[in-house]
Amino acid sequence: MNNFTITDIENYYDQTEVHYKMFWKLEEAAGLHYGIWDASTHSIGDAILNTNRYLVNIGKINKGHNVLDAGCGIGGSSIFLAKNIGCKVHGITLSKKQSETAKSLAEKNNVSNLAEFSHANYLETGFNDNSFDIVWAIESFGSASDKSLFFKEMKRILKPGGRILFADMFKPMTYDISRNKTMQIMLNGWAISDILSIEELNSLSDKFDFEVTQIKDATKLIKKSVNVIYYASILGLFGTKIYNFFKEASYFSRIHYTTGFAQKRAYKKGDWKYYLVVCEKKD
Repeated sequence: MNNFTITDIENYYDQTEVHYKMFWKLEEAAGLHYGIWDASTHSIGDAILNTNRYLVNIGKINKGHNVLDAGCGIGGSSIFLAKNIGCKVHGITLSKKQSETAKSLAEKNNVSNLAEFSHANYLETGFNDNSFDIVWAIESFGSASDKSLFFKEMKRILKPGGRILFADMFKPMTYDISRNKTMQIMLNGWAISDILSIEELNSLSDKFDFEVTQIKDATKLIKKSVNVIYYASILGLFGTKIYNFFKEASYFSRIHYTTGFAQKRAYKKGDWKYYLVVCEKKD
């Protein structure tokens, strides 16, 4: 099982950005995550934005909140919150390239006064104690090789009663990833070493004085996104082979398509599920 460094994670996002631009409506929704599909969604771009709406509702975010977007990517969720809720948001990402893109998109959407971005590590943010009301984490938590360091830092920077909002992949039960080859291919291709089960999340939350107060199983609601990634990977397979014929692709760019095949196989087997989770810091 791989343990990815900060540089590895930064390289993943920088090396694969072109894939998201091609297949994931990156310019439209500015999100790199699975989208939630319901009666209101008609495209992957709609589904990505819909995930924001679901998390806003479950997290009860309002205009007065100060939000940390932990692992903000190119800033789509932060910009969504600033435009639609009117709250202050600070997005941080390990990729300097992403932080610059996010700043540009915030200016383009006229929300630079509310949405700020910086190149930073969510395990050591540098923010003052009790700075935020909400920590927003869409598919970024898994990138932390040591999940306890994430909770330690969030406990420090969140105000009493503050909340962490997750939209992410979790194991349906606790098991050893190193014994599941398909899950290793899926996660490692995204520079993720392991993910937690809900049982493990509950235990870790309690250890750092958080309580899991809400869990919504959205596994079935992302099925179309799973399929979109799978079909994009078929095209990616051929595209990668052709590209490598003329020029050697970077590491993550070269293996990226394998994650699309693996994530669908693992999804069908029930090796991972997708949950929206609220963890509240105890007073």
